[in-house]
Amino acid sequence: MSLALRQHSPELAAPFAAPFELTVGEVHRLSPAQIREAVSTMVAQGKMPLAIAICEAALALNPGSEDLLVISALVAEVVQDWARAEELLIQLVQVQSPDTTAQTWLHLARVVRCQNKLDDAWVVLDFAASRYPEDTEIRKELQSINDLIAAKA
Repeated sequence: MSLALRQHSPELAAPFAAPFELTVGEVHRLSPAQIREAVSTMVAQGKMPLAIAICEAALALNPGSEDLLVISALVAEVVQDWARAEELLIQLVQVQSPDTTAQTWLHLARVVRCQNKLDDAWVVLDFAASRYPEDTEIRKELQSINDLIAAKA
């Protein structure tokens, strides 16, 4: 982690002792990409409360950052905070619009599905499939939702 930060931002190398430990108060000193990288490392180390706090602090400073919305949504997914993940992914769709990626749509559909909102997941996937007709993951997920809806009928 510290090596990666030093490679990307040599001016930040001196103030932090190795190994690099980011605190909420230092979030303003890093770019969204650096925060994304730091949070990724925290998640890998199992430091979920700190990762969540860093994400929230960083989003407060840069609410429209694609990097921060992506990592924050992924952290929310890891801790199974589906409502928060959905909220963040909707914001990400708005930031990426009109070029929202297939992966963003897929994550949104899966998060909605985890909340047992099958009709909403179907709407997301149907739209995503119209935008990305060749994406096999979207097609598989749409078929899976169709099967679940049919089974409930």
